[in-house]
Amino acid sequence: MAFHRSVFLALAALLVVTVSGKDPIVLKAIKEGTPVGLVIVQGAQIPADTYIPLAQQIMLRSPFALSVSIPTFALNTPEPLVLKGGIEKAEASLHAAGLPKEAPMFLAGHSLGGAMLQDYVAGCTNCAGQILMGAGLLRKYRGKKYPVNTLTIDGTLDGLYRVTRQAENYYHFNRGDSPSSNQYNFPVVVYEGVSHMQFASGPPPALVKKEDLKPEVSIEAAHNMTAGTIANFLNVQAAQLTIPGWVFGDASDSKAALEKEVQATGTLVAPIIASLEQEGFIHFKAPCNSDYPMPNCPAYPRYPGKQKGTTPQTDCTCGTPWVQTVAQKVMGGLDTVQFDVTDSIHAVSDINPIHLPKVWNTCASTSGCKLNITTVTQQVYDKLDGFDTGFSHTSAAELRVKMVSRQNAWVSAGIKNANFNQTDVSPQTCADINKLAMKWALDHAGPSALARFNKIGEPLTFGNDLGPYNAGPLWIYNPLKYEDSKTAMNIQSPMMHTPLDYGIKAAAGFHYCKLLSPARAMEWIYIDGLRTKGGL
Repeated sequence: MAFHRSVFLALAALLVVTVSGKDPIVLKAIKEGTPVGLVIVQGAQIPADTYIPLAQQIMLRSPFALSVSIPTFALNTPEPLVLKGGIEKAEASLHAAGLPKEAPMFLAGHSLGGAMLQDYVAGCTNCAGQILMGAGLLRKYRGKKYPVNTLTIDGTLDGLYRVTRQAENYYHFNRGDSPSSNQYNFPVVVYEGVSHMQFASGPPPALVKKEDLKPEVSIEAAHNMTAGTIANFLNVQAAQLTIPGWVFGDASDSKAALEKEVQATGTLVAPIIASLEQEGFIHFKAPCNSDYPMPNCPAYPRYPGKQKGTTPQTDCTCGTPWVQTVAQKVMGGLDTVQFDVTDSIHAVSDINPIHLPKVWNTCASTSGCKLNITTVTQQVYDKLDGFDTGFSHTSAAELRVKMVSRQNAWVSAGIKNANFNQTDVSPQTCADINKLAMKWALDHAGPSALARFNKIGEPLTFGNDLGPYNAGPLWIYNPLKYEDSKTAMNIQSPMMHTPLDYGIKAAAGFHYCKLLSPARAMEWIYIDGLRTKGGL
């Protein structure tokens, strides 16, 4: 389950938990053939014997004489202090049952077991491959090649390790410029309608019962899909091993099957990836720092602060597409004017140098007018995001966006008598933009996810904008307001706005909004909006 490892280290230190529980469960091979071993590490609070049905299915689907061991841990919790000993005990039990010591050994982990397992496997010298179920490789392993080939599998209705986080894994391992061999060496496979608990069996423990979503496929179907994918992965990885005197057979069909599943997963998670790209998701690529040269980005004149450094920023996200293509244009409110918007991702609280929105030109009239505007956006993520558990939201909790006011845009477009009360005070422009974020998500969601949400999803509603909070810190530190009535989630945007004749000239003509990210709206459709009626 989705807990951070430091929690269990602390618990272990306090409770001095150093024992590994009972003897491992051992399932001897039921087929003749090349011997292979598999150790399955349980999720927190999920009894080890609940993995027997899945293990049996893997043994049936594998072409090898596959033996499986499932270690048992005290309190059904594979925390770091006892993980290594539990795995070694499980491997020893397989060898005692007849598995040759030179046989390939694979390791699998579910939920917390997967989260903890990968640190152990990263230092393993004899691991043939790793399987993560309802878990994924940590972000810290992306900058360098993870040493052991890894299969990641999950379901769209996993309520503890989000499909949105698996979409992030897919982006890095199976998309774009990732090696083609990742399709079978680091495949990310997501099944439609499968939940977190369906990698085990039996009644769920308390946390899973509280947080997981209701599956839409039977446990037998979930195990059948999972076992087939794992068996193919074992076959492909074994075929790449060189053990004198051992023959593992041809794996071309298994490789093709994995590639097909990865491609299907790509279709499944494509709407999620597109929504995260709209917010300028920082875990796809780091944001370019507009205090420095950005040679691969559109020209961004810094106002009023000057450039701070000289090191070029490359291979980074230039700005937030949602603000450039939608938010500032809606704020501008003129269909006859072309808004050419360039956004910078920058902390809105930074004052050295400070970055403010600006209109860079004027027009005599709205006819044929093109306004060049720069904006500033900061994505703000959940406090638990840094723990990388997959349990908290993947998307930004809010977009802090500095835009030029509608009055400013109108005056710049030649409407000299634009009235601030009519352009910026009376309209609920931040709410209007947030409504469009939800509309964008509904328009782009996958068909199964959309049908599910339309059937049981809790709607998002949008109340009037809050404020104005015309003192900077008040706006910055008043978050986008989420209020759940269990029949609807209502969202309100703290804002600040200033007229062109504002007393502080440097702060005149602005309209700042806390905006709903299209990715957070998408995450609501896929996960959080289902919990009231679709929770386990």
